Amino acid sequence: MLTQYLDVILYAVAMSSILIIFLPFSPMTIDIVNFSRDTQLKIYLNRRILWVITTTAFAFLLYRAATGAADGSWLTTALISIGMMAFMFWSGYVPYVMSPPSNPEVLSTDAADKLIKDDDVVIGLAHGGEARAYSRDSIARPHFCSDKVGGVPVTVSYCILCNSSMAFKNEIKDKEMDLSCITAYNNNIIYRDANTGNIIQQLEGEVIHGPDKGEQLDFLPTIIATWGEWKELYPDTKLYYAPAQALRDKMVGLMLGMMIPIHKLAARTKPWHRIQGKLDARLPAMSFVYGVELNGETCAYATSFLKDHPVHNDTVGGEPIVVIYDGKRDIGAVYLRNIDGTILDFEQKSGDGSSADTFAVDTQSGSHWGITGVSKDGAYTGQSLQAVPHYNKIFWFSWALFKGSTRIAEAR
Repeated sequence: MLTQYLDVILYAVAMSSILIIFLPFSPMTIDIVNFSRDTQLKIYLNRRILWVITTTAFAFLLYRAATGAADGSWLTTALISIGMMAFMFWSGYVPYVMSPPSNPEVLSTDAADKLIKDDDVVIGLAHGGEARAYSRDSIARPHFCSDKVGGVPVTVSYCILCNSSMAFKNEIKDKEMDLSCITAYNNNIIYRDANTGNIIQQLEGEVIHGPDKGEQLDFLPTIIATWGEWKELYPDTKLYYAPAQALRDKMVGLMLGMMIPIHKLAARTKPWHRIQGKLDARLPAMSFVYGVELNGETCAYATSFLKDHPVHNDTVGGEPIVVIYDGKRDIGAVYLRNIDGTILDFEQKSGDGSSADTFAVDTQSGSHWGITGVSKDGAYTGQSLQAVPHYNKIFWFSWALFKGSTRIAEAR
């Protein structure tokens, strides 16, 4: 009796195993299963066992069909199934399609101007006296790139489904990381470090599984701006340029650009993929916020709030901060308010013509400060506020999902 159904059993086992490997790790099918993060990680970490099961079952089925022990139609069925799954993995399996960029270049502003437009959106990073821009469209497919800015090796990370950009030093406990994407949970990318086996959820900013579980990433602040505005803030900036080279990368990049451009995502009322948990209704799900986390306390500053309060003094986790938002240019940043032992209070510079480099004034000295946190005149001329790492214009739903106890800034 078992022999009669052996071929059906072999095919069912082979397909079940390979689908378990594929379904939770493809944007095309993740909504079908919507597994918990723990389940996704268990599948990924045990994928080799599933591959062995799949390979063994298919090999046995092909052998039986080739030797006449099974009906000849099983040979065609198995080969078609293998070919179909090979294409699906090649084109839609996150650990394959989200490979890091190859052959990157660092271009001067003049060279970059020939490749991108002033209204193209970039992720800007300034560190150690050096400024760099990363095209949001080009980084959306791999979700990250590795670079060296201000002499420090960094990873710049971006998840389009959350509009979450971040940068961090590319090491944990002095161990260099070799990252790759493995899956997305609650619309947010998860990385694996090949050197240690550590697994990192982008929005948690720490190792969630592995030998260094609980270790925090060393963040560097980023700013989302247009290329033209970023050049105005940092005239000496350079552009990290790494266009897709392989056919698959170009194909996936084109698909992302057509299906989920940021303007289409922002116009939705709910996330692109299903989520685990409930949406926080205090703000519209796809509205933009500035997410700050300090010493265990979190706070969200909605752009709708900042348009009316463009220079907002606050305290988060016991640290005095100021959120500066230029609605005309749609750029903002977060800084600590203490300098030289003095806690400053800021307000917007009077008049409608404030420039990005003289946007705020401190009430203690009357010095003017720009979006970059540098004082242009007065008692603090040339001094810089310390930038606070934060999530710059992230979608509210994602900030609230991962920072459930967050408060929302209100007028005082």
